[in-house]
Amino acid sequence: MEHDLAFRLSRVEAEGWKEAQRVMVDDALLADEGRISMLNPHMNDPERARWHAGFSKAIDAGGCR
Repeated sequence: MEHDLAFRLSRVEAEGWKEAQRVMVDDALLADEGRISMLNPHMNDPERARWHAGFSKAIDAGGCR
């Protein structure tokens, strides 16, 4: 993977993490994959997958930054 692409994707993943931090108080949202998907601003992979990875990692970490 090219360095520029790897860096860009790491930023996309960080965006997902940040969004999860913002919405973590909404348990109903976190239980609904469709609603989570609607928050993802990226339409195509690999960006869409990396954003979701960041979001999921933040949820799994329980809000720890």
